[in-house]
This record gives sequence, structure tokens and C-alpha cells, in this order.
Amino acid sequence: MKYALAALALVPLGLTIASSSAALAAEPALIDRWNGPVVERLLTSLGASDLRRASLDSQAGLIAHTADGLNIGVYAKSCTAAAAPAEPFCRGLEGLTSFDPGPGVDRAALADRLNRQYAAGKFLVERDGSIRLTRYIDVDAGVSEANLRSQLAGFIALAKTAEAIVWAEPAKRP
Repeated sequence: MKYALAALALVPLGLTIASSSAALAAEPALIDRWNGPVVERLLTSLGASDLRRASLDSQAGLIAHTADGLNIGVYAKSCTAAAAPAEPFCRGLEGLTSFDPGPGVDRAALADRLNRQYAAGKFLVERDGSIRLTRYIDVDAGVSEANLRSQLAGFIALAKTAEAIVWAEPAKRP
């Protein structure tokens, strides 16, 4: 009864209250797990091309070329096992890319410097000597497509910045 009176009190102010089912229908669906078709569409909207399905540690993923010419991968992460034929439920995504700084570069020092400069990603030296950038995107609580697109754009922008720093490093040496 209190709620009905409160709703009636709002009507003279020009405010209306939508039914809860109508309000929920108007909300965009949140992405709360790995969704390959959505990730593919968002990467394409960011200028990525040559998208191919891939897997990393048995998790689904996509590899692509960015508009700037970088090779990137985006993979499902934080997955719970599922009985076949169901797919695992993956609560996150991870963007990956690697750079080779060339001979004579202190790779560990360069990765350490990049980690201090750019907290939005993690840089590490791989066994082959390349420097890998990773960025984890948590979707467990649900994110909008616009938010996920922004997160992927941030990963690509960070990768482009890191590429310029890593590849310029040999030129800085005497």
C-alpha cells in the first residue's frame, strides 16, 4: 500500500513508473562470460581484420590484426569446467600480444620499466626473448558491449604504445 501511494504521488510531478519487466526489457544485455561472436564483432568495429578462431591452454580465443598492423589474441580466461557438450563458463578475457626488441636489449629491464609506466597491462619476458603484453578484462559481474569495446580499445592502444617503446629501444643504445 505504501508503494502504491508513493507511485501515485509521483504522477502529478510528471513522473511515471515503468513496470519492472518493461524496464528490464529496455536494459541492454550484459556480457558476463566469454562470447566469441560478440568479441569478434567488437574487434572488427575497432578496425581488426583477418580474425581467426584459436585456442590457448584449451580455452577459446580469437587472433587478429589491428588497424595499426599489430598481431593480437583475445582469449577466454577464468573458466569453470563443463560437461560435454556444454561450453565452459569463462568469467574473463585476456588480450595478448608480443614484441621482439631486437639484439642487445636488456629485456628484463625493459619489461620492468613498461610495468612501472603502464599499470593497465602486464609485461613479461618470454622464453624466446620476446616481451609479452597481457591485459585481463573481468566480465564476471556483467559489462555492457560499450564497456567491453572500450576495454578492448584500451588494450589495443596500450599495445600500440608499447610497440613504439619496445621497437625504439635498440635505437636508444649507443
